[in-house]
Amino acid sequence: MHGPTIASAPVTEGDDLPAPAGSPRGNRRRTAMLLMLAFVYSLNYLDRQIVVILQEPIKETFQLADWQLGLLTGGAFGIFYTSMGIPIAQVIDRGVNRVRLIAGFTAVWSMMTALCGITRNFAQFFGARMGVGLAEAGFAPAAHSLISDMYAPKERSGAAGIFALGVPIGVMAGLSVGGIVAQATDWRTALLVAGVPGLITAVLFPLLAREPARGAMDGPAPQSGDGEVKIGFLASLRILRRRGPYVHIVAGSAAIAFAQSGIASWLPSFLIRSHGMSLAHVGVSLGLLTGVCAGLGTWLGGWQGSRFGKNGLQGAIWIPVAGVVLCVPSYIAVVMLEDGNAALWLLSLPITLGAFWTAPSIALTQSLAPVAMRARASAVYIVAANLIGVSMGPLVAGVLSDWLMQLNGGDAARGLRDAMIVLTAFFLWGAAHWLVAARGLIREARA
Repeated sequence: MHGPTIASAPVTEGDDLPAPAGSPRGNRRRTAMLLMLAFVYSLNYLDRQIVVILQEPIKETFQLADWQLGLLTGGAFGIFYTSMGIPIAQVIDRGVNRVRLIAGFTAVWSMMTALCGITRNFAQFFGARMGVGLAEAGFAPAAHSLISDMYAPKERSGAAGIFALGVPIGVMAGLSVGGIVAQATDWRTALLVAGVPGLITAVLFPLLAREPARGAMDGPAPQSGDGEVKIGFLASLRILRRRGPYVHIVAGSAAIAFAQSGIASWLPSFLIRSHGMSLAHVGVSLGLLTGVCAGLGTWLGGWQGSRFGKNGLQGAIWIPVAGVVLCVPSYIAVVMLEDGNAALWLLSLPITLGAFWTAPSIALTQSLAPVAMRARASAVYIVAANLIGVSMGPLVAGVLSDWLMQLNGGDAARGLRDAMIVLTAFFLWGAAHWLVAARGLIREARA
């Protein structure tokens, strides 16, 4: 059978990342590059998540219902984030300079975050949040593609774990800075302050980072020939769709993200409504918990992926699945506790367990995709996780909260608590998809 040959992007002359494989200089340069990407990722999440801690004062200012808050934290951001991710990934796979692209997007999302702070009504805020989502849409596909060109397949899960540390660090910064600044001044100032670091980073990143050669860590690139054609977007989707384990990893990640985003986006409001905590108390407490516990879970997830995935990609799946399943009773126990400080302490368990899957999901989607379509494979993964998770999770939680509040006699705290309990069921759905993916990988290995 003859089919289209997947063409790798050309190697850029002078780009020596990685240089040469295993050399001290090459290892130092790629480590520095990885840490820079993790830092930019933390800014990405700082600007994305700071609105979560500011929900209650924003709700009071604009007189919003919970479903409208869910749109601001989820839908407004996710609409453009998901719709633009794949077209941008298509451009990335065709050879655009990923370092300069990341710098430009960082500048735009930082400006749009600051713009949120001067909006005067719900519609303006919604539009500014859409701008944040549009700018952030291109970062992850570009970053995932860069990491795959710096690390060999057996090293990718560990590298993805370090990169993914940007998520808990960014959430920690967003919640802590947002809570402290808003408590001392107001929510508008907090958003203006949040935009500054990204603008500075956008200037420095292209001066310090270098574009690596594409496909250098996956063996020799295929030679161009008369019969070689580039794979278009629809053709690449068909190729990825036929990869059963990839499909189930993406579907499972989307379900887990739905539960996780829906719960995490409403935890600050839950603690304020149910336990009477202040913005600063909730922001600092949740920020530190997320930074330490999610950071530990993310690192452990990446480490175990590299450790147990050496003899087969399915080895990276078992521990994340166990963590996701255990999140269900853990979160239910948290929201049922009557003591707020006890609830905060117990949150350390599901936050840690719920971070195990992050790095393996990135590494698996990259390792299961051909070199020439890795950015698109990443974008499909990100679109699914964010369209279903980030966009819909907070919104559905808000809708459920409004409905269950009415069933609870107008008790907003109990309505929100019950909505979060309902969302935990999606952890089990996601775990089931990952188990099917593991079974498929085992079957492929035996064949």
